[in-house]
Amino acid sequence: MFGCYLSTFTKMRTNCGHGYPVFSRNNLTFEEMFFAMAQTNYYLGKAVNSAGESEINLRLYVSRDIRIRAASGIWVDRKRWGKKNDINIPLIQGEERELLLEKRSKLKALTDYLENIINTSEDKSTIDRPFIEKQIKKFHKPTRKSVAPTEESFFDVMGKYLSTHKLSVARQKNFKVIMRSLRRFELFKKKEGHRGFKMSFANLSVDMLHQIEDFLGNEKDAFLKYPDIYEEIPYSTKVAVKTPKRKRPPRLDENGNEIPKGMPKPRGQNSVADMMLRFRSFIIWANDNGYTINNPFKHFTIGEIVYGTPIYITNSERNRLLETDLSDNKELETQRDIFVFQCLIGCRVSDLYKMTYRSIIGDAIEYIPRKTKEDRAITVRVPLNDTAKRLITKYQDYERGSLFPFNTEQDYNRKIKEAFKRAGLGRMVTVLDQQTREEIQKPLYEVASSHMARRSFIGNIYKKVKDPNLVGALSGHKEGSKVFARYRTIDDDMKKELIGMLE
Repeated sequence: MFGCYLSTFTKMRTNCGHGYPVFSRNNLTFEEMFFAMAQTNYYLGKAVNSAGESEINLRLYVSRDIRIRAASGIWVDRKRWGKKNDINIPLIQGEERELLLEKRSKLKALTDYLENIINTSEDKSTIDRPFIEKQIKKFHKPTRKSVAPTEESFFDVMGKYLSTHKLSVARQKNFKVIMRSLRRFELFKKKEGHRGFKMSFANLSVDMLHQIEDFLGNEKDAFLKYPDIYEEIPYSTKVAVKTPKRKRPPRLDENGNEIPKGMPKPRGQNSVADMMLRFRSFIIWANDNGYTINNPFKHFTIGEIVYGTPIYITNSERNRLLETDLSDNKELETQRDIFVFQCLIGCRVSDLYKMTYRSIIGDAIEYIPRKTKEDRAITVRVPLNDTAKRLITKYQDYERGSLFPFNTEQDYNRKIKEAFKRAGLGRMVTVLDQQTREEIQKPLYEVASSHMARRSFIGNIYKKVKDPNLVGALSGHKEGSKVFARYRTIDDDMKKELIGMLE
C-alpha cells in the first residue's frame, strides 16, 4: 500500500553524509509520515439507482488507527468507472462528457474539503464516520446565507438579479419596467400617507401584492393624482431620435381632450398578470439565494392570461391594401409596402427591423428569431415570392444598409392603421377588451398593427395546409406551440368545408 505514495516521500529524503537516503522527518518514521496526512481512495458501491448509476464511496485514511468508509453522494454510470478507480471521461464532446467532468470536479472538491478538515484537526481521535457523513452532507448542501439585515436594499437585490440571472434582451427590458413600476409604487405609498414606507422582503405580503397588482393596472390614476412621481421615474424611458425633433399636434383622447405628456397607457389584465409572473420569478430566486425566506406568492393567485381569437387579413384584403393608390403620401406608401412585405415573410417586427441585404440568400430570406434565439438558435428560411422581390427592388439602396427605410415602431403602427382606412378595410371584427375581458366590435383599421402581418402570414398558410409544424417551419414557432390552437377557431371557410362533409 505504501508503494503508491513512495515517490512523494523520496522527494523529502536527506543525505546523512554517507550517500544513503534516510526516510525521516522530525524524528518520524516513513510509516508515521504516511499517516500524518489524510489520504483518500475510491471504490464503487454495488447498489444501483433507478438511473442505472452506482454511488462512489470514499475510503479515508485519517491516521494509523482511524480508517473511515463513507458514501460520497456522487453517483456515476458503472460503465464510466475505470479500472484505476476514477471516472472515465469520453473524448466525444457532448452533454454526457460535460456531466462527467462536472462530477469528477465535484469529487475532487469533496476530497480536498474532507482532507483539509482532517489535516487541520488538532485531535484526530474525534473524527469518526458520523462526523465525516455530516461534513459530506454539509458539502452538498451548504448552510444558507443569513437572512439578517444587510446593507443591500430591495432594489439592490433586484439589480443583482438582473445582472446575474440569464435573461434575454427582451426579458431584461420587461423586468426593468417592473423595477420602475415598483419604485413608483413605493413613492405612491409615501404620498398616500405611509411616509416611512420602503419596499422590502420583510413587508411583502399577500395584501401588498394585491395593492401592487391594482397599482399596475391603474397607473393613469396615480399619474393624474401625483404627476411629480412620474417626473422622477418616468413611465417610459424610450429614446428614439432617428429624425430631427418636430412639433407634433397634441394627443387627444376619445372625447377630444388633450392627453398630458408622459401619462401611462392603461394596462390590460394580461399585461398585469405577465408582470406579476415575472415579479414572482424574482421572489423565488431571492428565496433560493438566501436573500429572504418570505414568499407571499405561495398564497397569492395571479390572474390568468387570456387571448382572444387572432384577427388577420385575407390574401385578397392584403392585395387590396397593396393596390390602393397612396402616391400622395410617400411616407404612408412606404410603411404600407413594408407591412405587405412583412405579411409575405411572417416575421416579428423586431426581426424585420434587423434585416439587411445580407439576409437575402438565394431566393429566400433567412433570420434567427430574436425572441427565441437564447433557447434555440434555429435559422428560419422563407422563400420570397414575386411580390416580395418587387418590394425589395422598389426600395433597393445598398448605402442605406437596412432592407427598407424603417421608421420607429410606434410610427409604423400608426401608419398601418391609416393605410388600412384609406384602403377601405373597415369590416367589423370582434376583439377582447383586455381591461374588461368583454368582447367588443371594432372596424378592422382600428385594430391593425405590425403583428397583424405575422398573424396574416400564419393564418392564411394554416388555412391551406392545416399543419402547425409546416407553418412553424416558416414562422419560427417551435413544434407543438399552443399558438396554433387559437387559429383552429377563426375561419368560416374551414367550418363550411367541414359541414359540407355531412352532405
